[in-house]
Amino acid sequence: MERPSTPAADPRTLLPVGVGTAYGRRGEVQSSYLVRAPGVQVALDLGAGALNRLQAHVAPEALDALVITHMHPDHCADLLSLRVYMAWGPGRGHRLRVIGPPELRDALVAFSGSEGWDALAFEALADEGGELELGGGLTLRHEQVPHLDPTHALRLEHGGKALCFSADCADNPTLPRLAEGVDLLLCECSFGADPVPDGVPHLNAGHAGRIAAQAGAGRLLLTHCYPEFDRDAALEAAREASGLPADWARQDEAVAA
Repeated sequence: MERPSTPAADPRTLLPVGVGTAYGRRGEVQSSYLVRAPGVQVALDLGAGALNRLQAHVAPEALDALVITHMHPDHCADLLSLRVYMAWGPGRGHRLRVIGPPELRDALVAFSGSEGWDALAFEALADEGGELELGGGLTLRHEQVPHLDPTHALRLEHGGKALCFSADCADNPTLPRLAEGVDLLLCECSFGADPVPDGVPHLNAGHAGRIAAQAGAGRLLLTHCYPEFDRDAALEAAREASGLPADWARQDEAVAA
C-alpha cells in the first residue's frame, strides 16, 4: 500500500495538538505537538485524546515519525489507540516509526497484550542523548532531563531553524544548553507563576523564562499548566524572567518554528 502523501504546510510550523496536563481545563487534550517542514511531519508525544485531534490535521500513517519524551500516560496514553488504528484501522498496511524510551514497547505490551504492535516500528532514545534523522532534512537532538527516568527534552532543526521542547522536567542546566540559540522554546510550566513544591520535578513560568533567556531563544511558548493556576500571571512572570516575546501554546493554532 502506498504511503499517504504529505499535505501542503507552511515551512517549519509547530501546531499544538494537545497542551493539557494529567488533568486539564475543559476541552484540553493531553500533550501532543505536530512539527511540520517541507516534505516532513513529526508528532511529539501522544497523550490521552490526542489521536482523535491529530487526525484533524494529518493522517497518523502519514507521519514520518512519532517521538515520545517519556512514559507518563499524559504523554503516551494514546499509543494504545494508535496501535488499533495502525494494525486494524485506517493505518493498516503502513508502519509508523515510534521513537521513545527503551522500555516503551514492553510497557505497552504488558498493559494490552502483544498483538498489533508490529504496526509500530519502535526505536529507543539513547540514555546518553544523541542525534537522529527524521527525514526531509529534519534532525532530532535529544538529552535526558530530570523527571521520570528516562525523560528526554527534544531539539528539532531544519534549514537553519530550530525549536526545542522541554518535555516535563525540573529546573536543570541541560535544557538551556540543548535549547541554545533556538528560534522557539516550547516549555512546560506546570505550576504557573506559583512556586514549585520541593522535590517535584516540574517547572513554573519563572523557570521557563530564565531557561529561555539562558538559551538565547528567540521566542518562548508556554504549555502544560495545571488548570488551577493563573495563566495571566504565569505569562507575565515568563515575560519578566525572559525579556522575550512569550505566549501560550494554543490547541490547533500553528506558529512559525
